[in-house]
Amino acid sequence: MIRTWISILVICCLAGAVIGLTIEAPRAQIKTVGGEANGVWNLWSSGELGDYLDLAGAGQYEVAVLAYGSPAGKVWPQMSILVDGSTIESIDVASAKSKTYRFVVRLPKGPAKVVVTFDNDAVTGDEDRNLYLSKIKITAPKGVADPKIIAKNKALAKENAEAEQAERDALKQAASNIEKNRKRDAVIHVVDAVGKSVPAATVNIEHIRHDFLFGCNIYMFDRFGTPEENAVYKQRFRELFNAATAGFYWASYEPVKGEPRYAYTDSIVSWAIKHDIRLKGHPLLWDHRAGKPKWSGGRQPPADVQKQRVFDIMQRYSGKIEFWEVVNEPAHLPKFKIDAPYRWAREADKNAYLIINDYYVMANGYHPFFKLLKGAIDDGLPFDGIGIQAHEPRTMRFPLDKCKIILDRYATLGKELHITEFTPTSGGAKITGSHVNGVWDEAAQAEYAEKFFRICFAHEKVVALTWWDLCERGAWLNGGGLLHKDLRPKQVYTTLKKLIHEEWSTESAGKSNTTGKFAFRGFHGTYAVTVSAGGKTTETNLHLGKEGPSTFTVKLDRALFQEF
Repeated sequence: MIRTWISILVICCLAGAVIGLTIEAPRAQIKTVGGEANGVWNLWSSGELGDYLDLAGAGQYEVAVLAYGSPAGKVWPQMSILVDGSTIESIDVASAKSKTYRFVVRLPKGPAKVVVTFDNDAVTGDEDRNLYLSKIKITAPKGVADPKIIAKNKALAKENAEAEQAERDALKQAASNIEKNRKRDAVIHVVDAVGKSVPAATVNIEHIRHDFLFGCNIYMFDRFGTPEENAVYKQRFRELFNAATAGFYWASYEPVKGEPRYAYTDSIVSWAIKHDIRLKGHPLLWDHRAGKPKWSGGRQPPADVQKQRVFDIMQRYSGKIEFWEVVNEPAHLPKFKIDAPYRWAREADKNAYLIINDYYVMANGYHPFFKLLKGAIDDGLPFDGIGIQAHEPRTMRFPLDKCKIILDRYATLGKELHITEFTPTSGGAKITGSHVNGVWDEAAQAEYAEKFFRICFAHEKVVALTWWDLCERGAWLNGGGLLHKDLRPKQVYTTLKKLIHEEWSTESAGKSNTTGKFAFRGFHGTYAVTVSAGGKTTETNLHLGKEGPSTFTVKLDRALFQEF
């Protein structure tokens, strides 16, 4: 009898030792995508699942995730733990059978949003990469009570209020940073033919070109049904943008082996040079069906053929196409290594500006991309800029304060940052990932685009922001264009045009002082300057950059020269 009671006591003690909070995946309060299947939740595209927690104390918590995956292209799903939107750790779920994956995470006391994310969704042929989640168990440190779930409505009310304030704070800081990072004091010194200062000269300056690259892909160039429509497309493009992305998707660019469609690109290049629009080529290589020519049997051509393509295209457009995204999305498609292609590209055109580009970065920082870039830098891989796509997940309104944090983190790598693909839509989809409710309509698209532009333009390391696409006709995503299908401007086009060419443009006029000097503070870029005095007038251009001269001497009836 004594032995029996001892056994019961041991069993009870063991039962009591099972601590922690278990979240059944299908019943988690946070599920951005996916569906239930056989008692588990299938995150069938990149997204997140988790819950709002109340933590009794700070410390090292264990987060155990029961999960399995399905691979695509021999790459398994990548799973990360996020706490309040920040990535803590990532791991590959390299098994088609359920296994427990354990993370040790330092969590704060109080409310926290803890989620598991699926980071690298892809479809390769008949293979669909998915992440299947069964349970998430969160175990507190010794001596700390188990976490408790906070009701979603209560958590969201607090979270939304904090997010709204964080957005206001981020925009306020952006305004200050734009003034600091994008403008500079300058002086125009007016002198006569013998170098004597000219007081009371009339000086007019007009900002005619930004140094910052405001761009868009130019994929519908000369592809409308009438010459009139093609002309309107070009007019709308150049009225808003000073940079363009030209397509080089191998499958469509070279449908017949040895017959690339250079004539079309030549026409784009000629037009862009005429209108002072800087060009980027995208992409030369991509491990996607759009990057695999049909004549290669749906596979990547061998390395020597890839190398020849890089050399042929880059040398043909050397000095004309300035920027290149050589390999597209390598962190999501890691089977395709970037080492050789970027070395080929540097050899092909030593003056080209090379960008490594990937997506899902604005969603959560996408640690695999940061890790890839860090490794490339450590290995001495030649590249100049980091390309950040900003349209995945496609319905997410990226929190602006988090965007700033992500940009800051990528800036630590010491490279310039390019927002290479930005696509808030107006197609009526539900807005996700934000304190803002409602749907993506034309008003929401314009409102968010303006704010996102402000955050990026303010950041010292960001040098370019590219929209994806200009017109609804031919657009990649429904509602993603800046123009309606009939080429009328949408609200977002008008909003961005006013922002870039009015608010962020400098015009000034006045008289030179008694020492012949006229001072102004202007945005970095090219200026048209007109100086008049004593019946003489000089018209010239000057460049006010982030670095370089800020005092410019203009001789009446003479060409401009600069004082260093």
